Amino acid sequence: MILSSHYVIKDMLHTLERGDADEIRRACEKYSNRYKNDKAFIAVCDILMESEELNEKDQEAMMQKLQDLLSVRKIDSSGGTGLWYTDRRKLNR
Repeated sequence: MILSSHYVIKDMLHTLERGDADEIRRACEKYSNRYKNDKAFIAVCDILMESEELNEKDQEAMMQKLQDLLSVRKIDSSGGTGLWYTDRRKLNR
């Protein structure tokens, strides 16, 4: 299963900071089509796409959710037992 990387989440955060509703919807559509199996990311995108207009409180809440997801993704991709290969020097698992 392919999950959105922390780079994608950072891009969404920057888009959300700019606050342009059309740009936020385009980014959500683009990334939600790419990462259909990433339920946590899709949940945030669904909320962003459904809202007509984000007030400052809602925008802060969505940014916090993306920040939390960003920290989890950085940990998942930087090491530990969840990596694709047990030994990076060998191509076999």
